[in-house]
Order: sequence, then structure tokens, then C-alpha cells
Amino acid sequence: MRVAYYPTFRSLDHPRSSGLVSIARDVRAAMEAEGHEVFVPLARTTEWIFLRPSAWPGALLDAWRADREVRRRKPDCWFTYHTYYRGPDPFGPFIARRNRLPYFILAGSYATKYRKRLKTWAGFHLNRMALERADTVFVNKLRDVENLGRILPPERIAYIRPGIRTANFPPASERAAALRAQLGLEGKRVVVTAAMMRPGVKEDGIAFVIDACRGLVPEFPDLHLLVLGDGAARARLEEHARAALPGSCTFAGRIAPADMHAWYQAGDLFAFPGIGEALGMVYLEAQCCGLPAVATSHDGAPEVVADGEAGIIVPPFSADAFAAAVGTLLRDAELRLRLGRQARERVLRVHDISANYRGMFAVMEDVCGRRRP
Repeated sequence: MRVAYYPTFRSLDHPRSSGLVSIARDVRAAMEAEGHEVFVPLARTTEWIFLRPSAWPGALLDAWRADREVRRRKPDCWFTYHTYYRGPDPFGPFIARRNRLPYFILAGSYATKYRKRLKTWAGFHLNRMALERADTVFVNKLRDVENLGRILPPERIAYIRPGIRTANFPPASERAAALRAQLGLEGKRVVVTAAMMRPGVKEDGIAFVIDACRGLVPEFPDLHLLVLGDGAARARLEEHARAALPGSCTFAGRIAPADMHAWYQAGDLFAFPGIGEALGMVYLEAQCCGLPAVATSHDGAPEVVADGEAGIIVPPFSADAFAAAVGTLLRDAELRLRLGRQARERVLRVHDISANYRGMFAVMEDVCGRRRP
């Protein structure tokens, strides 16, 4: 297929590589790996665009140019990644219809509560319009399957299990050992956490892990917390860690994606609460590196962390339960190693994104085949 690909949230070359940007890049890479031709006719972010009238003239001009590009290159379909109330796709449905193209969405989300709020009313209806015009909406969260069922028939909703490019997270015991030696962590019990340190739930999540580890230090004086990532909240978190875990916490900063697997493997387990975490790709990355994960059941983590098989899921907002789960894995090396081994096996088996996306491409090819003249 030749695919007109539109990531609504941020451009694929955005310097701040969030989880959404990483997934968007992986989608394109997976398409191209399967032999599909991909081009991006539109790079305009739609985040809160309905509240920014000054952006509308430029957005309409970009959409007109995208339409011309589509007419010139004649793709088989239009594919939008991510549409929801805050960042809907107001352009794809019209460009696809004008050019008689199948219209697909990956990661479409629907929640009726946003139609009741003045700030999100327009975004809610723009998003619903896009969802209702899609030939197929692919979702990677089970909750979205249920919610979309309110407005779409089952045959237009397809669940694609979330995943990562597992080849990017190979075993790296020698590099991990070198990192532990470089950081002075030999003989330590190392808890790894990772996030973009934005104010809000990400910052709160790292602080949650810091506090959990503080409560465990009396039992595990050799405990060390390794924090991966960077962001505006880093200075506050470092100050918090200096008070809570003096000499027992290292902030590694931003790690190049190609090196993440070695840094994960420098630890013994992964911990992050995942409050408000839509999917939590870091859980899959850490598990693929052989680390058992500790998370809460608040949002998307249970879909990617198998409780009792690959990690431990605890109730949300329970600091005691979270700390107890981390303590269990620090205390029981046999359990920790078994869950870590099973975690990697499970990610390789059911969360390899290349394999999972093949099912999505098969649906797209079928629809495109039926729509071609």
C-alpha cells in the first residue's frame, strides 16, 4: 500500500520524544518494514487547535497543501495516528472523502464526559466526527474498544495489542555490568524508574517511587534508585531525592533510545505507578530487558504488565502496597529473576509490535482492495 500518514499530536521529527512520538515513529517503521510506502502530507499539530483561532488560517493552508499532495501521489488510504478530544483530526476525514480514500485511525479514543465541558465541547465533536467517518478504528487499549462501541459497530473497531520493537531491547549483560561499575552500583539492589519529567502525573510518579524507596531503606540499606529521563521537573525531583534518599539515588538524565536497553539491565526491577498512564511503553521496554515491573491498576499498566507472571500490580494511590511490592521483589531474588525472565518471554510473545501490526495491515489491505476501482 501507499499510505498518507498523519500523526496529529506532534511531528515525527519532534525533538521531545514522548511516548506518543515514539509510537508514531514505530508505526511508520513497521509499515515500511512490511514493504508499504509511507509519506506524511500534513505535520500540523491539532492539540487544542479549536481554542487557538490564530492557528486556523495556517492550519487550513496546510490542509489545502496536504490535499494537493494526496492528489499528486495518489495513496491507497489515509491513516491518522491518535485522535481524541484534545487533539482531534479535523482534516483527515475531509481529505480522504475528497479523494475517495479509505480512512483509518489508530489510537482513537472516545469519552462522553468531554461533551459536557465548555472547554472541550468543540474537540469532543470534532473527534466524534472523525471516528464516525473512519472505515476502521484500531485501538490499543481495551477500554477504548468498549467506549467506541457506543458509536461504532463492532466490525469497524479492531483491537491491536500494544507493543514495542523488541529487537531494540536485546540482552546486554556486559554493558549493564559496565554501567553498574561506572555508577558505583556493584553489590547494590537497584530499582529502575523512567519517565519524561513533566510537571503533573509524570513528576508525581517519580516522587511516588522515591518515597516508596525511602520507606524500604531501613530493611535494604543497599537499595539504590536509578532514575532515567529528563524534563522541567528534574531539579525538584533531585532535591526531593537528596532529602529522601541521600547517597542512594542517581539521576542519569536523558538516555539515547539506542542505549536504553543497557540502562534498564543495570537494574534489578522496574517501578513506576503509572497514574493516568495511557499505556506505559516503559513497562514493555523494561520487561523486554528482563526486569519485573511494579505498577498500579489505575489505568493502562495492567494491559502490559501481567500480574503475578511478569510483575506485581497493586491498587492505585496506595503507597504502602506499592512499597510492599517493591520490597517483595528486593527480598526474594528467586521470584525477581523468575518474573523478569517471564516478563521478557511474554513481551517477545505477545507485545512485538512488528507482529501485532501485521494484523492491522491485513485489515487495511482488505479494505483498500475492496475500495480500489
